Amino acid sequence: MLTHLTLINFALADNLAIDIEQGFNVLTGETGAGKSLLLDALSACLGERTDTNYVRFGTDKADVTAVFSYQDGSPEAEWLKAHELDDESGEIHLRRVIFSTGRSKAWINGRPGSLSELKEIGRLLVQLYSQHSQQQLLEPPYPKHWIDRYSNFYTPAQQVRDAYSKWQKDIRQHQAAIDAQANRLQRIDTLQLQLEELEELIQVDYKEIEQEFDRLSHHEHIMQDCSYSLNALDESEQNIAQEMSSILRRLESHAGRSDQLSEIYNSLINAQSEIDDATANLRQFIDRQSFDPERMEELNSQLEVFHRLARKYRTQPDELKNQYTEWQQELEQLHQLEDPEALAEQVEASYQDYLNKAQHLDDIRREAAVPLAKQLTEQVKQLALPEARFEFKFEPLEQPSAEGFSFIQLLFTANKGIPAQPLAKVASGGELSRIALVMQVMNAEKTDAEVLVFDEIDVGISGGTAEIVGRLLAGLGKHVQILCITHQAQVAAQSDQHLLAKKRQSDPASSSILELEEDERIQELARMTGGIEINETTLQHARQLRQLKFQIA
Repeated sequence: MLTHLTLINFALADNLAIDIEQGFNVLTGETGAGKSLLLDALSACLGERTDTNYVRFGTDKADVTAVFSYQDGSPEAEWLKAHELDDESGEIHLRRVIFSTGRSKAWINGRPGSLSELKEIGRLLVQLYSQHSQQQLLEPPYPKHWIDRYSNFYTPAQQVRDAYSKWQKDIRQHQAAIDAQANRLQRIDTLQLQLEELEELIQVDYKEIEQEFDRLSHHEHIMQDCSYSLNALDESEQNIAQEMSSILRRLESHAGRSDQLSEIYNSLINAQSEIDDATANLRQFIDRQSFDPERMEELNSQLEVFHRLARKYRTQPDELKNQYTEWQQELEQLHQLEDPEALAEQVEASYQDYLNKAQHLDDIRREAAVPLAKQLTEQVKQLALPEARFEFKFEPLEQPSAEGFSFIQLLFTANKGIPAQPLAKVASGGELSRIALVMQVMNAEKTDAEVLVFDEIDVGISGGTAEIVGRLLAGLGKHVQILCITHQAQVAAQSDQHLLAKKRQSDPASSSILELEEDERIQELARMTGGIEINETTLQHARQLRQLKFQIA
């Protein structure tokens, strides 16, 4: 769970440290007080995009750290272990530094990390639901995705997508075989002629014969220079070998008198050995050389063939061997290319596999849809919609798709005796916000993340409805940690921890987030229900809201 947040020079926060408790936590405050600070800082630590507006005015960087606790064997523990980032503290420290230049740096448990790594671990730790989530309800894929998520149909849904992809790939291969069939035999003949033309030539290494031809072409010059070198090294009256021996005799008697002279003497000994080896190799090289005009003519002929074919096939002479290999591979592929009839059988097999998987997915979705619609109906009825009713409508698609056989619509009616219609056509804004809230809470019950963040998702509700929403979130907070930004006193009253965002008009302005004690909570709840002027009536109402929490608990 999230245990601590530290914000340094982050937006309106100069130096802010917040401890977050287990259970249901709310954050309230007047508009503009800085409620978004906490969520923006948390999002930055989870690898979301940032900009220079997060850097406090007059400073060069913002620094935020989020600390989470975790249990052994949890998904985040396994992730840390796989990335060699686990330690004995049982904590995860996610840190992000944002510079005024626009750059940013990230650390995970003190080690530099990438934004993609922050996002990976972040998805395991936190699930965010925003006030704009109700718009997702109006997107056509949402009902299907919601059923899959709530019912944990990810695996069969992915199997359908994979089967569909395989089927489409086989269709493309079949069509390619049909298209290629007409030109296939002609291309095979062409490749075979080209390979026959190169077959004998590629047995010869172009670079080797080029080097041998160059050596024979310069035979006389090479022999003259080699003879001169051998004479200088070992055969003239004052040759290098004799001079080296003389030098070594002179230095030998003094080598023991100086470490430096000893090192020089040893180096010259090694040099003499290298010269002796080189001289012997040079003599051997000269003895083995002979000029063969017939061999030179043979090499010249081979080189001419290399250059002629290189020009013909528009490549370099030393690339002809690679060209031969490519043609050989293409020819093998053409020979191995199955005929369209065989590929048609493969298309049919992959199609049947797709049909089986898609039918199974459609069946389990339909089976899950009925009780899920009933559960959604019962939950929404509590939010001042006593006649609400939901249905999932499955419409066959004109063409099978990677998502299955059916287009799934969520139908809704808020009135008794009125048939359910597509949600986007009949639901008002207030109804949409309440439906979105319930669907998000139901999804949250199934998430693996241990921290759920709700950003003003109770917009558009009030009174008794808000009180029920508070109870829903409080009940959910018994299983996971919840952080909720709210303007509703009825929601805030149900929380386990109440945080208050306050702005100070210093120079420059700054915001802080405070944990409220019970008396302070009553004052804040009274402000939320009664406005600027707080009197005994609003205070009494605030106390009653708090008492409801303890009565329910």
